Amino acid sequence: MHTPTRLDDSGRGRWRVVTQTSTHFLDLDRRAVARVEGAGVPITDGGWSVSALRCDREFVELVKLVRCQVGVEMQLLLRIHADRVTARLTTEVVVINPA
Repeated sequence: MHTPTRLDDSGRGRWRVVTQTSTHFLDLDRRAVARVEGAGVPITDGGWSVSALRCDREFVELVKLVRCQVGVEMQLLLRIHADRVTARLTTEVVVINPA
């Protein structure tokens, strides 16, 4: 199967996006995303710390996938609370694989 270097908001399918510090599971068909903290690419220089975020390991509504491209930070708009949208910026995307 094809391994893309970028995903677009209008795309389809389920994807595993690995960043420098975490893994994100994107379901573009259901418009949902879940983050597994600390499950990214191992970093040997000690340059990154991983913070726990609200709703880690839970699927939340994906309002918009602003940017998802290997080599740059992923930008997402999420609806974690019913009354507002939260912007999330990740560390650099390392690889995108089908989930």
